[in-house]
Parts: sequence; C-alpha cells; structure tokens
Amino acid sequence: MRYSTTLAGGVLALGLLSALPAQGADPTFTKDVAPILFENCTTCHRADEVGPFALVTYEDARKRAKQIAKITEKKIMPPWKPSEGHDTFKNARNLTAKQIATIKAWAEAGAPEGDAKDLPKMPDYPKGWHLGKPDLVIQIAKPFTIPAEGPDIYVHFVLPLDFKEDKYIKAVQVLPSNRKVAHHAVPMLDGSGTARALAKKHGGDHYPNFGGPGFIPRGFLPGYAPGQMTRFDPDIEAGITLAKGSDIVLQMHYHPIGKEQTDQPQIGIYFSKDKPKRNPNLILLGNNDIYIPAGEKEFKRTDSFKLGCDFKIETAWAHMHTIGKKTKVWAELPDGTTKNLLQIDDWDFNWQDTYTYKKPIILPKGTVVKSEFFWDNSADNPRNPFNPPKLIKWGEGSTDEMSGVILGGVTVSGWDEIGMWLAVIGHYFEVEGIANEAKKKREKEGKK
Repeated sequence: MRYSTTLAGGVLALGLLSALPAQGADPTFTKDVAPILFENCTTCHRADEVGPFALVTYEDARKRAKQIAKITEKKIMPPWKPSEGHDTFKNARNLTAKQIATIKAWAEAGAPEGDAKDLPKMPDYPKGWHLGKPDLVIQIAKPFTIPAEGPDIYVHFVLPLDFKEDKYIKAVQVLPSNRKVAHHAVPMLDGSGTARALAKKHGGDHYPNFGGPGFIPRGFLPGYAPGQMTRFDPDIEAGITLAKGSDIVLQMHYHPIGKEQTDQPQIGIYFSKDKPKRNPNLILLGNNDIYIPAGEKEFKRTDSFKLGCDFKIETAWAHMHTIGKKTKVWAELPDGTTKNLLQIDDWDFNWQDTYTYKKPIILPKGTVVKSEFFWDNSADNPRNPFNPPKLIKWGEGSTDEMSGVILGGVTVSGWDEIGMWLAVIGHYFEVEGIANEAKKKREKEGKK
C-alpha cells in the first residue's frame, strides 16, 4: 500500500512538471505565450472585432497578464462551454492544462517579452467573401442601429426570396458590416409566411424575439461567429435545399460596446446545380413544462426520444435562457452502453454554438436519446434578471425560460428520412401536450 501511494505521488508530480516549460527558463511572450494567444484568442481580440481589447502585441498582453492568467485558469476564456474538447469536436477553443500553466507561470514571472526572433507570424484571418464572389448576395434593407449601452440585442431580419423553383446550396456565408458588435448570426428558413407577418406587425423588415424565431424553421443555413471560416465540409453528408417560397430569416445577436454602432449584414449564397443526395434530419429534445419558483436553486426538466431507425449525428446545439445552469445529452444504446453526446456544466446564454463532431456518431435503431436541463432561479445566480428573484415560466421573452437540444445529421438509410421527420414532429407535439396539461393542472390549483 505504501509503495502504491508513493508511485501515485510520483506520477502526479511528473504530470504537474510536464505541464510547465523547462525548468530554469521562465516562459516568454514571444516563444511561449504568443502562440497560444494567436491560436485561441486573437480571432476576437484584435482591431475591429467583437473582443473588448486587442491581444495582438506584447504590450497588449503584458498589461493584462494577471487578468489573462486568472480567466484562463478559471476557464472563463477562451469561451468554450462543452466539457468535451479537441478530441470530440472540431474547432474546439478550450486550452490544454499545459497552455493554462504556461500563461500562469509567465504572468507570475513578470510577463517577460523574450527574443523577437521567436515571435510567430500572426494568423492570416479571412476577409470579405471567403470563397470568392457569391452567386447571390442579399442584404438587409437599411443599417440597423445598436445603442451604446444596454442588454444584448436579438433581432430577426426577414429577407424574402420569392424563388419559383427549388435551389440547391453548397455554401453560405453571413457577412456583418460591423464585427465589433456582431456576436453571432443564425440564418433560418421560413416557408409559412409567419416571419413576414411578425416583421409587418413591428412596422418593417425585422422584429425582436429573444428566445426563438417565433416559428418552426423549415431548415437552417450556416451562420456567423467570430473567426468562422466558410467552406464546403465533405464530412457533412446532407446538402441544403432552398425550397421555393422560402424566406431567409437572419437572427442577429448584437453586443453594445459603449458607443452607438450600426450594422448592415449580407448573406452570400453559393449554388450547386446538383440536387443533394441526402436530406438533413434531426433529433429534437426539449421540455416546455417550465415553472421555476423564486429561490429555486436547481430546477430540473428532462426529455427523451427513442430512435426508430439508425441515425448518424453530425452536430449538436443546446438552448436555454439566462438562468440556465447546466445541460447534458446522452444516448442509451440497445446493448446497454451509454454514449455522452454533449455536456455543458456552466451554461452561458451569450455563448451558444453549434458543435460539429470530429467523427460522426452512429446510433442504432432502438437507442434512447436523453436530455436534462437545470436552472438556478436564486439570488446567488449573477445572471438572474430579477433581484429579488421572481417566478419564471416558459416563454420566448428575455426574462422567460426555454429548453431545447437539436442533434443534426442524417438517417443511415435514405428510406428512413420521411419516417424520421414524422417521428420528430410527433415528439414535438407530445412535448407541447405534456406542457399544456401541466399548465392546466396548475391553473386548477390556483397557480398562475
């Protein structure tokens, strides 16, 4: 027992030592820290981008060395919410233990600059249209004004297309005109006319909606996030069909920066002559029975969906509002094994990404996909919009709450596409029905 304890201690010590630069040499900015910042931080933290300050030069980093060390050690930055990282998802932004230790040691050593010859070249960030001139460029009618102060803004711009026939898409790029305030963008397809009606109701070509678009999207197009590169991904099997009669609804998330700004985003579309061989599909999970009493520290809701066919998952996306605390999605396979799909232990509404798996996950027929969502409606939650806390219910408003997970992919067999869609739609109405019954029960009990 004594031997095994000593051995374990030695292994731990070796692990800690391996996370730091070579003994006797303090890490420097040019050799050790700049490569970390250039790879993970300067996408946002450079001129004319959404980061509040630049981290491009030594002086930029030196004056914030202690701050950088603190927020990277706490894993506040870079903003990467899933517990999974580089081994699971593409383009993961989480730092390794060695990188975090290097930044901390550099700050504690007084943030030395190092030899200029060791400084790596800054990344060549893409500008303009990444794939050349698009086949079609659409733009919102007039610049949208973002005030100097206030909460983050969610606005939906309606872009009517009026195509008389289906179009096939091989790539899409959203191009904000002002990346200082553009946090992210999500283009959706609406074939119902609902978005046009909502915009008309608000007197123009756009409407506010914090929680969602106010309609069930016919589909989604690739969106915008700082540093995102437009490309055709050969690993994503399904193509995109832009059905005739569809409108594009562009959800923009803006972040005020202390000075009034404007933005007039464009969407560039690259068409394909070939009809996609497969149609995208999804697994939709959520629970609308949300009634969170004031002071409730860990309110929980769950949902599950049983697969009626083999399904290949390629992307994952989760959604809650401001008092969301954590969420988890996993699959229970017919053979009794469990596969973790997505876990976020520190939910932040302002950092919602679509996560693409490095290797698509194939779930066999009979798999049960499960999800759980937690909220914190206590005074201890700094993201709580109410002080003191108030009752929070399901809704699309900024102080309401929601829950949702979308696992995007394709059915393994093309013959199962329609059946899968029918099952997903049926589950959606099942979730709605459960929430409505719970609401009726509360009303009978005198709860509003």
